[in-house]
This record gives sequence, C-alpha cells and structure tokens, in this order.
Amino acid sequence: MKAPLPIQDLVAEMVHHHPSAEFRLRPLPSGVCFLWVELNGREFVIEHNPKRGTGVSENFPDTPMFVGHDEAFASLDEAIVRFKSLLADAALHGAPSQTAFAMHDKPISQ
Repeated sequence: MKAPLPIQDLVAEMVHHHPSAEFRLRPLPSGVCFLWVELNGREFVIEHNPKRGTGVSENFPDTPMFVGHDEAFASLDEAIVRFKSLLADAALHGAPSQTAFAMHDKPISQ
C-alpha cells in the first residue's frame, strides 16, 4: 500500500510549509488514498480514487458524515492545487466563522 507520488510530494511540501499541521495519510490496497489535515483549527480531506477521480473537502464540526466532497476533480494534480490553496488560506486566516449545512438545511429567502 503506497500513496501516489503526487500525494507523497504534497505531504512533503505540507510538512515543509505548514509544520504545525497535523495529518493522517491512509493508502488502501485498492489504490484509494485518504489524506486528512488539521491546520489552525480547520480540517481538510483529499480522497483519491485512481478509477473515479479525487474529492477535496473542508469539514466543520457539524459536517454530516458521508455527504460527499465539496469539490470533485478528474485530475489528481488539479485537486492538489485546490487542496494547497485551502491549506494556504487556513495558514493565513485560521478557523472560519461559518458552519456546514446540507443543501436542504439552507434557509429559504423570502
């Protein structure tokens, strides 16, 4: 079980640029690979499936489980660029003041 090289490079770069980040990397025998990162009170995940693409999300304390990713990419490289931008924002701004919501929980404008 080995993480794809671009994800290994992402981890190495993250450790260099964001040494305070806590992370967990989990490559699976199927080729699917998860990387969870916590930085400045914010939590992010990138999930790569070589057959189905890559998802990127920011998780909040009230994010429901198994709701899918915030963004999906066919290209792992594109997903990593987005993931890096989320980490850079977290490094600059810390925890946001928003919370997660499911589409049906969004208030309806009147």
